[in-house]
Order: sequence, then structure tokens, then C-alpha cells
Amino acid sequence: MDTNSRVQSNDVRIPQKICTFNDAWTQWLQGSKFPIAFFGDSTVDGANTTGWVANTIGIDGTSPNAFSKKLEELLRQATNNEILRIYNSGFTGTNASWAITVLEEQFGESSAYHDAQMIGIGFGINDRLLYPNEKAYRDGFKGCIERMINWCYSKNIQPFLLTTQAILEPGVKTEYAEDYPMRTSEHIASIANEVKRELAETYGLQLVDMNAYTETFLLYSSISAQKIISDHLHFGDIGHRYEAEVLFTCLSPRTIIVDGYTKIDYSSQKIKDSVPDDWLTIPEMPTDSFKVFVDYTKTDSMDRIIMSAWVFVNAKRKLTLKAYKGSSPDTYVKINGNIQRLAGEESIIDQLDLGLYKLEVFTGASTKVDFKGFILE
Repeated sequence: MDTNSRVQSNDVRIPQKICTFNDAWTQWLQGSKFPIAFFGDSTVDGANTTGWVANTIGIDGTSPNAFSKKLEELLRQATNNEILRIYNSGFTGTNASWAITVLEEQFGESSAYHDAQMIGIGFGINDRLLYPNEKAYRDGFKGCIERMINWCYSKNIQPFLLTTQAILEPGVKTEYAEDYPMRTSEHIASIANEVKRELAETYGLQLVDMNAYTETFLLYSSISAQKIISDHLHFGDIGHRYEAEVLFTCLSPRTIIVDGYTKIDYSSQKIKDSVPDDWLTIPEMPTDSFKVFVDYTKTDSMDRIIMSAWVFVNAKRKLTLKAYKGSSPDTYVKINGNIQRLAGEESIIDQLDLGLYKLEVFTGASTKVDFKGFILE
């Protein structure tokens, strides 16, 4: 009896899941390398980012501002693991039809990426240029992605899927109108990305809807489209940083996702670097928004971290970040490493745009441990 696969009602044989994002996270916490590769076109490769160097098959990528490198840096910081790896397997000008021909070269035993444990499969943008109509595009692309999925399972590698980075092609550029009638954002969104959603459901794969996140970034961030995607097709440094933050949010289960009014205090389940719970105050009748807080005197005056949280803002407008404490003048916070002093019991810290933020709270050089929490609204 085959215990490594399951059969759906339509007789498609579905391989057994090998691992998940949470397996990767816990492996990294234990100090493992556990490499994850992202396989796609120029939007994965990092074309249009500073210092970009086009990838070569089988060779470790070196582009410093592609989202894979930025993601690796964030994950190393969050897990305190300097050996974990995120592999950049993006190749400019390529498509899924090409990708199925180089899988062994890119991920086989002779490749720098031979030890990839998971592969995020992208592609779909350039594929629309290969086919005469939408039906052919769908069928051809779907077949190629399925072949990649099954190749991964045959090599004991866990695949997952990414929808494409959003682009600025609402209509076909005049010079391409006759030869490439499907060269629009809509064709990618309604064909290639729908195929990935269907296959994620069919095969039980994790899917990162990068198209939805990056569309939101283009629409609602305070950053101009010119700075995000200057050539209409490839995100630059700012956009790749944002994509890394999206992927971090998907991979790190500690991340608090915020899209509107949110309170973060000692009741929050995903805070880190906290105080012993016997230091907490839990009043029978709260006098403000915070039901649990710390108001404690410790035996030393060393500066101590008393809360940290990773927060991903996914709102359609900037959110105001406020910090709350008691009477101690020494408590301060850091936002992405930048120190912010607290002027009083309520302090407006900043306006947070779309993206990832690390919030940290410290006692300062004081015996007093005094903090209530943050509010974003």
C-alpha cells in the first residue's frame, strides 16, 4: 500500500506533505540551516534592485537587495540563527516552460542549492507571451507548474506556491499590441495566479498571495509608484524589502498582523522578551484600556528589555502608533532599532505605513519596570 500519497476523487495522486512553514521556523530556532529557495523570473531574481547580479544556474545568487537576501537577514535577526539560508533562484526573462527543463541543474547534487528543503514556485508573468489565447495560457502554465510540484516531491523537497508580484500593465503597450495581446496585469491575475490557487488547493500546498499584498502596496502605501516600480514591471529596493517583510510574516508565526485598531500588551499571545508573569499587575477594575500591565521594582538598575513584538501593518492607510506607561521617566521604546523616548503616560510614536516593524520596550537604567502597551489606530 502506498502511504506516501493520497488520491482525490478525480484520481489525481497527491503526494504526502513533507513539511510546512512552521517546520522551517522551528528548525531555524534550533540553529538549522534549513534552506528555502524561491524559483521564478526576474521579479524573483532582483532585476531593478541596487547591486543586482543576474543569477547563473547552479550558482549561489549574490544580489544584495533582492527579497530573498532581505528575507534571510530578517529571519536571521528574529531567530538568532546566522546559518539559515534563503536561496535566490530567480532567472530574468524566463518562464515555467523553461523552468521544468533546468530543475536538476538548479537543485540537483551538483548545484549550490542541492540541499533546499522547500521551493517556492513563482513564474507566470512571461508565460503569457508564449501562448495565442487565454485557454492555451492556462493549460500550458498549469501543466508546467504541476510538473514542478511533482518533481519536487520526487526529490523529497516540499513545494509551495507564490502568486506573482503586482505590475503596472493595465493595458498592452502600444508597440506590443499586435504581437502580445495578453501583455496585461489582468491576464496574469486572472489566469496564472488563479491556476496557482487551484493547484494549492488540489495539492494541499501553502500559498503566499504575493500579488494581493503587492497590489495593496502599490495602491495604499505612501510611497510613489515611481519609487516602487520605476519600469512598470520590476520592483526596486523598496518593493523587494516589502516582499521580504510579507514573506517573513508568512514564515514567522510570532508576527502580529494589524489592519486597523489594535492593542498590544501583556495579554497579547505573540509578544516576546517579556517580564516574569509574577511581575504583572492585573487590577480587578481597570482604569484605562489596559487590563494587564507591569508596574514593578526590580533589585538592579540595569537597562532591561521588557517586551518585543514583530508587527506587520496591512492597513489601507497609515496607523498611528502610541505607547503607554506609568510614571517612570526612564522607560523607552525602539522601533526597528531606532530609540524613541516616551514623553508621558501616553506618547505618540509614529505613523506606520504598510510593512513590518519590530517594537521593543526597555526599562532604561532604572529599578522601575513600567509599561502598559501599544495601541495602533
